[in-house]
Amino acid sequence: MIKTLFLVIIIFLVFNTEPLCPQENTDIIISDTITIINSIEVIGLRRTRLYIVMQELEQFLGMERAAFDQNEVFAVIINMGILEPVSAQLIENEDGIILRVIVEEKWTIFPLPLVFVSSGETTFGLFFLDTNAFGSRDIIALGGTYGSSGWSAITMYNYTPRRKGLPGWNTFFMYNRQETEAVDRNETIHSRYTADRLRVSLGLNYLLMDIITASFSLSFSDTSLKNTNDMFNSPESGASILGFGPGISLRQSSWDGFFLSQQSIMMEYNYHYAISGTSFHQLGYRGIYEHSLVPGFRLNIRSGGVWKSTSDQLFEEGPSQAQVLILPQNYSAQHYIGLSLGLERYLYRTRWGTFSIQGSWQGVFSHGSISSSEINQGPAGGLNVYLSRLALPAMGINIAYNIYTGLYQFSFNMGMSF
Repeated sequence: MIKTLFLVIIIFLVFNTEPLCPQENTDIIISDTITIINSIEVIGLRRTRLYIVMQELEQFLGMERAAFDQNEVFAVIINMGILEPVSAQLIENEDGIILRVIVEEKWTIFPLPLVFVSSGETTFGLFFLDTNAFGSRDIIALGGTYGSSGWSAITMYNYTPRRKGLPGWNTFFMYNRQETEAVDRNETIHSRYTADRLRVSLGLNYLLMDIITASFSLSFSDTSLKNTNDMFNSPESGASILGFGPGISLRQSSWDGFFLSQQSIMMEYNYHYAISGTSFHQLGYRGIYEHSLVPGFRLNIRSGGVWKSTSDQLFEEGPSQAQVLILPQNYSAQHYIGLSLGLERYLYRTRWGTFSIQGSWQGVFSHGSISSSEINQGPAGGLNVYLSRLALPAMGINIAYNIYTGLYQFSFNMGMSF
């Protein structure tokens, strides 16, 4: 039954590519004598400060009339995460051409429920969230989670620079108690232990160019193992780690009338100095390439990986670093390289959001203390909801099949992730 579902998803994606509704047209009210955009007007702001929007739109100043594309303006607005574009028009007056942008503000202050359900694990949470604090795109989150494996308390603050040329920064605090079950790809449990974890971090970021951002992070983490009756094959001891290192990311976005697509890559290096435990180096990357083949139908390529110089079981991670869904959530390894090739099709759009269906083929190489080196692959598919009126990430329902184990992985998520 589920294999048939994968086949239906792929057939639908490939052969049903006509958009279900037309795109909005751009009204350009100008003559042929004026050719340069020399001013910008933004209408519809209530809480958001004007300069926050203007510093994103100033790239259109000086643009030739013939080069103007409404979808490029929409991509910039949507990418901010706090505004929904209504229209973008070129209007002529006695001084030249005005780019008039009309927007609606999303709801950015609200209590946010978080739900994550996967094969073998369920987590619920509640956060107070403001994604446009002080009207300046700062982000404040405060809350906690409770699930089948433990609980956590989390707070974070992300500061957006008030003008270009200044650095941004972010802080993060988390304390949790969690039972960790390390499994292989067949979901056989090889280790179980409970630990209290504390993590505090400070990050700096600086926009080098319009699409390139440099960053530096400093963090402290402490892991304390708890004695429980059901623990076995646990790490030898806890650890206190001071981590620091640079990173760089490139990102640009485009809008086809249905999807906000991104082309991005992030690379980072961290050295983890052990106050107690094991010191190690870590390299990581994440790449996303989304390209609209026709409006409402796009190619999705995702890849991710991590390498750690330590073999300490305490620092093994789950497969989310590899951008794949075909491995169990509690799968444990130190190194990953993953790739997902897929297609996504717009289904339906309401005032509240956009619904889509997607299918992909995923592969991943991993190496860890439990399974050594191995390759896994298989299909995945599901439904996504991209919310427009709320400044929230998408909701999703996904199912994936590993052809080497014959096991299915199911996941449902609603809310945010850190």
